Amino acid sequence: MELINLVFRNLKSRPVRSFLTWLGILVATTSMILFLSFGEGLRKALDSEMQNFGPEIRIVAAGTSAFSAPLPELSPDMLPQLEALKDEIGIETISPLVVMVKGGGFSPTSGFLFYGLNQETSPKLFLPDAKPIQGRLQPHPDGAVVGFKKAEQSNLKIGKTLRLGRDQEVEIVGILEETGTLSDSAIFVPLTVLQDAMGTKNYGTFLLNLNNNVDIEKASQKLEAAFEGIEAQSMSEAMEFAKKSLRIGDFIRFGISAVALIVGALLIANTIMMSVFERTREFGLMRAIGAKQQFIFGLVLTEALFLALTGGLAGVLLGYIGTIIINIISVNYVGIALSALTFRLAFFALSVALVLGLLSGLLPARNASKMPVIKALGRA
Repeated sequence: MELINLVFRNLKSRPVRSFLTWLGILVATTSMILFLSFGEGLRKALDSEMQNFGPEIRIVAAGTSAFSAPLPELSPDMLPQLEALKDEIGIETISPLVVMVKGGGFSPTSGFLFYGLNQETSPKLFLPDAKPIQGRLQPHPDGAVVGFKKAEQSNLKIGKTLRLGRDQEVEIVGILEETGTLSDSAIFVPLTVLQDAMGTKNYGTFLLNLNNNVDIEKASQKLEAAFEGIEAQSMSEAMEFAKKSLRIGDFIRFGISAVALIVGALLIANTIMMSVFERTREFGLMRAIGAKQQFIFGLVLTEALFLALTGGLAGVLLGYIGTIIINIISVNYVGIALSALTFRLAFFALSVALVLGLLSGLLPARNASKMPVIKALGRA
């Protein structure tokens, strides 16, 4: 208890310097939380998307990224050929699809993302639990079913007409419940109507569901061997690719935030070293009346750790508030929460702050404890 009281007294005796040091740790921890929270948020969003996504294999033209909108490059002749391979490969369902992005790209506020579905396919292909809050679930024969967020942001209501092309229009016949996924910003329309609007008979992708106990990787290999110029992308491959990309992003973001953390550590070291220099005579008096070297060492080190701990805790709290603000903006703009403060991220950020506080306090603590008593008392 005596040690804690001395720590508080010493820090309060130099309030401006102590506060600026504490503020540096707070800013450094907050910046790391905010940078790395994007990786955590994207992982959660990705897991949610993959859990809700029904098909196990996506067939696209070779060179198509796992997370890009496929161009209509697959010949309609592929559909009967895939049907013929159903029993051999173990395919349960085949869903041809075209995708069209209109307006401001993938931004839900300014762009429109259309999915063309055939008569046997409904939005449940993407959202197994999809339910309409208004109208119906199936867009056929000539309607459009709109995701909750898209309808809200673009003020789309039942009965309103959407123009897909020069001569192609569809009437909104359904609005889906909110799911918190990217599909909330999608619009589902009949396949042939969207193909006409795009001026093609081709398909952008085939989405396949397999029979039980069929090996997904082997099925993908058979499909790629049967057709030239295509890729059979499994959802597990897409997930692994995305997670690998996120890990690379985490490493880059940590490297950027590490600069702020190093600055914070240097602030602590500077504050503690200056404190030791100014209190040299005080430490000499403490040693003269019986204080041991370990006590002086612990006192100085505790000051550094206290600044790191309180600054780190405040940084975690401020980072949490920051993630809430980011998510409010991102949900309105892109339809998903992009930031998340998980327990492991909070623990990691606080641990880094404490380790830096420990390292930055070791040298000043050692110098203070090893200082000769006579030399310390003789300093004015």
